[in-house]
Amino acid sequence: MEANPLEQNLAQRLPVRRILVTPDEAGMRLDRFLLVHNPGAPPALAQRWLRAGEARVDGARASGNHRLEPGQEVRIPPFESREPAAPETGVPEWALRALHGRILWRDRSLLVLDKPHGMPVHGGSGQTWGVVDAMRLMLAREGAGEVPELCHRLDKETSGCLLFALDKTSARRMSAAFKGGAVDKTYWALIAGEPRATTGMIDQPLIKGNARGGERMVIAGGREGDPARTRYEILERFGAWSWVAAYPDTGRTHQIRVHFQWLGHPLAGDGKYGDPALNRNLRDGGLKRMFLHARAIRFRHPVTGAEVVVEARLDEALEGILAWCRRGVAAPGGPATPGARIAPKPDVRIASKPDVRIAPKPDARIAPKLDARSVSRFRRGRD
Repeated sequence: MEANPLEQNLAQRLPVRRILVTPDEAGMRLDRFLLVHNPGAPPALAQRWLRAGEARVDGARASGNHRLEPGQEVRIPPFESREPAAPETGVPEWALRALHGRILWRDRSLLVLDKPHGMPVHGGSGQTWGVVDAMRLMLAREGAGEVPELCHRLDKETSGCLLFALDKTSARRMSAAFKGGAVDKTYWALIAGEPRATTGMIDQPLIKGNARGGERMVIAGGREGDPARTRYEILERFGAWSWVAAYPDTGRTHQIRVHFQWLGHPLAGDGKYGDPALNRNLRDGGLKRMFLHARAIRFRHPVTGAEVVVEARLDEALEGILAWCRRGVAAPGGPATPGARIAPKPDVRIASKPDVRIAPKPDARIAPKLDARSVSRFRRGRD
């Protein structure tokens, strides 16, 4: 059969892309991966690529339900959206201007963005564009020869450091660095209550699945889940709340949020895993979002080998909530005792990790303990 002239012309103008799977994309189905990296592509096109062997994993054919692993290379055929709205018009100009002003650090190989909260990394769930689309459009307008590739992910409501690779070599090397645990990330969070240990390790495997109603959820599942570890240290105690630094040793979906829920100290403002009554209390102080911020990232440069440390400051809203807590008014159901400072920490020292102690038995288990049958049923609800 003779090839369609339009597709031949498209293949000449657009390159085949080879994208490395990031640690945060581990477990994603191949067909969904193809759609995520090709906004506007119909699902039928992804299935056609798979049937024809045009979309491959590490050079081999794969089915749409193939679960991807970090570091795998996915071949994606040339694609250009033919929807009436051109790709440029899909991303509003205000978003491009906002993101351009939030670039924290950049060279020829990498870029670190201070992602604003409320902006998804990828389009979906009613929004046709995400941060990745905006960054690709921004760099294309600058005449950049390479398409920026995301090295890891942040939840929609999480702000802070987000790393992009600007060439294929850097993307491949940074994917290997994430997979090998050679990238240190620091998050700042406000959690309910006060953990007994000033520093600790939460070592609880996690399971992804669907809860009743079809909502995607993650739970602490004991031996049934994927290994997940989060170190933490308390930066400041307020009685009803604690400001903590979290250092994830693994990169599971919703890891920090579910780990602190399991510990009995859910994140402030977390509508999925948090405490509704406590969240209402903080809304009185002006918190309209989840308090989780990717404070810093540290890694070895993939080309020069130099150590790179990039930090993102808290925005005014989160700084204001900390000030509100220090005034002693953030107690659930009434005034709190004024906050007790452990030590002033305007900056996080991610070059030296805190001493790790095994966290004591959780203060108050929020997540229910699941038996093997419940875990199996939860797993079957996964995408």
